[in-house]
Amino acid sequence: MQSLGKPLVAALELTLACPCRCETCGSAAGVPRKEELSTSEWLTVIVDLAALGCKRITLMGGEPLCVPDWPVLVRAATDSGMAVDMVTSGMGINQMYAARMRATPLASITISVDGTEAVHDRQRRVPGCYRQALSAIRWLDQAGMKVGVTSQVNPQTLPTLEALAGELQEAGAMGWQWQLTLPVGRAAGQSHLAMTPESMPELYRLLQRMTKRHGLRPHITDNIGYCTEDDAILRTMQGGYPVTWQGCFAGLLVAGVMSDGSVKGCLALPDSCIEGNVRQEALATIWNDLHRFAYNRNPDRPGLSGACATCPSGATCRGGCTAAAMTMHGRPGVSTHCFRLF
Repeated sequence: MQSLGKPLVAALELTLACPCRCETCGSAAGVPRKEELSTSEWLTVIVDLAALGCKRITLMGGEPLCVPDWPVLVRAATDSGMAVDMVTSGMGINQMYAARMRATPLASITISVDGTEAVHDRQRRVPGCYRQALSAIRWLDQAGMKVGVTSQVNPQTLPTLEALAGELQEAGAMGWQWQLTLPVGRAAGQSHLAMTPESMPELYRLLQRMTKRHGLRPHITDNIGYCTEDDAILRTMQGGYPVTWQGCFAGLLVAGVMSDGSVKGCLALPDSCIEGNVRQEALATIWNDLHRFAYNRNPDRPGLSGACATCPSGATCRGGCTAAAMTMHGRPGVSTHCFRLF
């Protein structure tokens, strides 16, 4: 078995409630799950994560701002020695609310912006959502918050991303991450939202071009890459310490807790990868069980397949993003969208 590490990074899906109905949403958010974790239950999760050695948590949803007690959770986590980030649509953030967020110890806030105005509003299914998102960036920036942006890459957003850069920069975004839309949740079976292998060279060329851009430039996240000569340039957060792809860390250094208490190695993984529930077992019991998170921990897991099986970077890469492999191919250890293929 793979030796256990600490869950250094954890994502907490506070609720599935959300004012948007995004067609790209991997969790099909909108309405809360039945019997979502209470504030006291989330506080227990936070204490348990700190005890396991977690250093950073990200509050997500749905829309985390739909949970009234989110500032209580932020304070509890920071008091336990963890940095706290938040990913939000920006809906409801005005000047007053931005000042309220600044009064909490949030380390940073990431606003989701998927393309320029027409594309973003269409994919979010909320008229005016784009302008609200950019207003939220401005209010948060003016309040003194570190605010970044995350954008989904799919055939509809891809042609707009270069134009989007200037609008995000003008609004005050200081970082920008890109991730592929995966075929899960509302995006499952939606061919118009799926990047094909044939479309990946266009994305690669765009990224290479935008690395030379003055001002705001994007960096890629776990489901884009891998192991190209310029991987560190493409993957490193603007102004951050250089990083390269070292394989999926779900269940090794990364954990995710869903709003009903279910535990995954990563929230982007399908529900078939749920390893337990904090209402039934202690989080430490779930994490410390060597037989769970087998896709990364078990040395007898299925080997690499497809082009990954003969790739010289296979031992390090391990087939790229597990969530992408599971949602696209139903098994880990394979990538048909790797930049090295093109």
